[in-house]
Amino acid sequence: MYHVTGTKFFMDNDRSTENQIRIAFRVGLLTLASIFFITMSSGIRNNYGIMLNSIIRYTGIRLASVSLIFAVGQFVYGLVQPIFGIVAARKGNRYALVCGVFITAAGLLLTPFSSSMLPLMLCMGIILPTGVGILSYGIIIGTITPKIPSAIVLTISGIVNASIGLGNIIMSPIVNSLITAGGLRFGMHMLAFPVIISLPVAFFLGKNEKPDASQPAAAALKPLDIRALFGKALKSRTYRHLMIGFFTCGFHMALIFNHLPAQFEAHGFSSESAAYAFSIFGVLTVIGSILSGSLCNKFKIKNVLGFFYGLRPLTILIFLIVPKTLVTLTVFTAFLGFSGAPTVPAVSGIINKKFGAASISMLYGLVFVVHQIGGFFSAWLGGLYFDFAGSYTAIWIASLTLGALASTVSFLIRESK
Repeated sequence: MYHVTGTKFFMDNDRSTENQIRIAFRVGLLTLASIFFITMSSGIRNNYGIMLNSIIRYTGIRLASVSLIFAVGQFVYGLVQPIFGIVAARKGNRYALVCGVFITAAGLLLTPFSSSMLPLMLCMGIILPTGVGILSYGIIIGTITPKIPSAIVLTISGIVNASIGLGNIIMSPIVNSLITAGGLRFGMHMLAFPVIISLPVAFFLGKNEKPDASQPAAAALKPLDIRALFGKALKSRTYRHLMIGFFTCGFHMALIFNHLPAQFEAHGFSSESAAYAFSIFGVLTVIGSILSGSLCNKFKIKNVLGFFYGLRPLTILIFLIVPKTLVTLTVFTAFLGFSGAPTVPAVSGIINKKFGAASISMLYGLVFVVHQIGGFFSAWLGGLYFDFAGSYTAIWIASLTLGALASTVSFLIRESK
C-alpha cells in the first residue's frame, strides 16, 4: 500500500511539474508573439515624426496640413480599438488581428502614391492608423490576458507594453536610414515586409484556447452584454478618472511622436540625431514599462499611475528652463520615454481588476479613444502653432498643465487593494 501511495505521489508531482512547464511555455510564446506585434505596430506609428519632413518634401503639403492628417490619424487610431474590440468579441481575436495585418500593409503600400491632401488623408489619416490600431496594445493584451494566470497578468502586461520601446529602439534608426537611402516610397514599402510576414503570428496569437481557470472573468462576453458593460464603465468614477488621465496622456504622447523630431531640426540638429534620441527614448520606455508592471504588483495601481503621470510635468518644466543643446534634448527625450508608455500597464491593470479580463479589449479601447482625442489636439495644434510662432513652447506648457491634472485625478481613484 505504501509503495502504491508513494508511486502516486511522484506521479502527481511529475504531472504538476509537466503542467507548470506547459503553462510557462505557452505564456512565453504568447508573450513573444505579442511583443512582435507591438514592436512592429508601434515602430510604424511612433515614427511619423521622423517621416514628417520627407512627407512634406515628397508631397509639397504644408506642415499645418500634414499635422492635421496626423491628428485625424490619432483619432482614428483610438476609435478603431473599441470597434475592433467588439469585432474580436463577436468574431474572434484571430479575425480582428488578420484584418489588422492586411489593413496595415495596405496603408504602407499605398501611402507613397499619395501626392495631394485627399489621398494622403485617406492613407495616413485613415487606412494606416486603422491597421496599427487593431494591432495595438489594447487588443493584443485583451487577446492574451484570459489565457495566462492572473497572478502574472500585470507583469506580462508590463513586459508586452515595454515592446513599445523596442519599436523606437529598433525601428527609429531603420525608418530614418530607409528613407534617407531610398526616399519615402522605398522606406514605406520596406516597412510593409515585416507586416506581411506577421500573418502566421496573427493566426497563432488569435487561436482559441480554453481560458485560464485563475481568471475569474475569462469567459467571452456575449454580444448583448456589450452595451451594459459600456454603460457600467461610464457610470464608474474610476473609469471617468482613467479617461481624464488618458486624454492628457494622448496630448502628451502625440506631441512627442509627431513634433519632437521636428524640434530637433528646428534647433539645428540632424534627423539622425533625432532618430538615435528616439532609440534612447525606447530604451527608457522598456525600463519604465517593466518597472511599472512590477510596481503594480507591489503597490496600489492608482499610485503607480499617478507617479508616472507626475514625472511628466516635472520633466517638461526642467526642459523649458535649461539651454537647448543636443545633450539636453536627448536627456529630455529619454525621460519622456521613462514616464510615457509605462502608464499603460497601470490603466489596463485597473480595468482588469474592476471589470474583468474579458472586458479589456473593449474598455481599454474606449478609454484609448479619449487618449487619441487628446492626441488629435496636440498633433494638429503643435504644427499649427509652430507655423504661426516658430516655437513649440506654448504647447509644452499646455502638456505640463495637463500632466499635473492627470497625476492628480489618478491619485484620487478609489481602489481597494
